Amino acid sequence: MKRVLLGMLIAGLLPAMSMAADLRCTEVDKSAWLPAASVQKMLRQHGFTGIGAVQVSGGNCYVVQATDQSGARKTLYLDPTDGVLMALE
Repeated sequence: MKRVLLGMLIAGLLPAMSMAADLRCTEVDKSAWLPAASVQKMLRQHGFTGIGAVQVSGGNCYVVQATDQSGARKTLYLDPTDGVLMALE
């Protein structure tokens, strides 16, 4: 599932969401979240470079800045339980 969604991102099929600040990703306890290093590795495997630190938004999303394959700097909002892309700015 993670690979499919990130593949769509790379292909440009997911539109940017301007309301990412209001996004709620999960209510699951943080003990069930993926480790930040796993998220960074997953992004590298999908062609992202310049991957920044994994941070947590107020809506319990992982927020990561990275450079996509076209060289554009993006902010990715990921569900911390499975790495699914929730929004892109």
